[in-house]
Amino acid sequence: MKVGLQGGLLSVLSDGDLERIHDSSLRILEECGVRCDSGAILRIFQRGGARVDADTRMVRIPRDLVQWAIASAPRSFVFCGRDPAFDLLLEQRRVYYGLGGSAVPYFWDSDRQVLRPPVEADVVAATRVGHTLANVDFIMSLAAAGDCPPELHYLYEYNAILRHTTKPVIYSAPSREFAAIFLEMAAAASGGEGELRRRPSVMLFTQPVSPLQMADYNEGMIEFAACGAPVLYSPGVMMGATGPATLAGALAQGNAENLVGVVLSQLLKPGTPIVYGPHTPVMDMSTLRCSYAGTEQALARAGMAQLARFYGLPSFNTGAGCDSKVVDAQAAAEASMGIFLNTLAGLTLTQTMGTMAGGTFGSLEMLVICDEIVAMAKRILRGIEVSDETLAVDVIKEVGPGGHFLESEHTLRTFRQEFFFPQLFDRRSIADWQTRRGVPVDVVARARVRQILSEPALLARPASVERALDECMMSHVLRRQEALPKPEVIDGGHPKQ
Repeated sequence: MKVGLQGGLLSVLSDGDLERIHDSSLRILEECGVRCDSGAILRIFQRGGARVDADTRMVRIPRDLVQWAIASAPRSFVFCGRDPAFDLLLEQRRVYYGLGGSAVPYFWDSDRQVLRPPVEADVVAATRVGHTLANVDFIMSLAAAGDCPPELHYLYEYNAILRHTTKPVIYSAPSREFAAIFLEMAAAASGGEGELRRRPSVMLFTQPVSPLQMADYNEGMIEFAACGAPVLYSPGVMMGATGPATLAGALAQGNAENLVGVVLSQLLKPGTPIVYGPHTPVMDMSTLRCSYAGTEQALARAGMAQLARFYGLPSFNTGAGCDSKVVDAQAAAEASMGIFLNTLAGLTLTQTMGTMAGGTFGSLEMLVICDEIVAMAKRILRGIEVSDETLAVDVIKEVGPGGHFLESEHTLRTFRQEFFFPQLFDRRSIADWQTRRGVPVDVVARARVRQILSEPALLARPASVERALDECMMSHVLRRQEALPKPEVIDGGHPKQ
């Protein structure tokens, strides 16, 4: 099991601020409420004690119900990988990092160096690279199965991811039906439903519609709660567009929307593992685009991480993504700021490693660079150990004035633990760099991607898993094909054009 390093060194809100935001969120839920277009979810809230208006489809949640749900939700849980070595202990302040997010409309072709629509093979490649990189702790999507029938995109994406990693997987489902399919395929990859229930290795990523709306899309939570699998409820209040332009207002609204998900998860099944995951995007008023790397967004993420600690819940957010369209200084600066602030804030799950252009496309080169940045952030979190061994007073006295420590046994014994050694970034002298035909870091990253993809896959899949996934795929593909409207036939037996 991976037990993440502890962050939470950064606090941007005072205790009084947290109490005021919490109280404001409770007032929003009691006095304004949320609109819910799902009849199934409305009935769950009504049975659970919320005030439901069937005509307006409004749900108003009393504060005592919110407090009950917060107390019912697990403070920590193990998010399993199919390989126990990749299990993640999710609890306060422990930090982990993952590639991508949801499906994206474009993908950066590493070989041709062009932007193009994504295909299923890109999902496979991104998953393979993410599985190989040491600092990618969980897997999401960095592409999409754009070459598959549109009604089957999710099916092929589940299949591509589950076949090529045994790390924990977070993914979305467009409906309750697809949430059930996701669980069915995860069970096939795990060795059966019983094994999946014992060690849930997939987490549902589900989002309400800001401001203050829920839809049929969120019914996937019903399937995951019944299975005992974790749910990531992730509102996306866009400051200045679907939420207030002020950071405090966006935090209050995003927190209210997230607490709705906490309540629903516990009404479905008390003790359901739930991750507190409000996004904090910013509407750039000069371009009217959603930013993935806004300075205010990073600050708000730190505030959301603090609110999660206030409730004792694991947290999730963006952080490694960037607005840059190429792997350049802007991309590295944006990813570094996001990763380091999330790390210091103690955000549990940071996503979007390799995500470019405000979530528009994925880049395997940027994923590799983010892996290096995360390694640096982890070294920062390890901090400074102060002990007799590390203070090294006797060694300093022995070397004395004017000496050096290069030949000291103490140096040989400790430097590998103390120093961070980059695998990608270049520290050579200018002369050495020029002699070896020095290349920029994006080219080095591209070579690393090619190396990973040229080698045999690290993941050995048992034949039983292959068969089970094949049967799942075939079953659902045939079912979808049978459900498609049949072409109208005219006299002579030819389809009507």
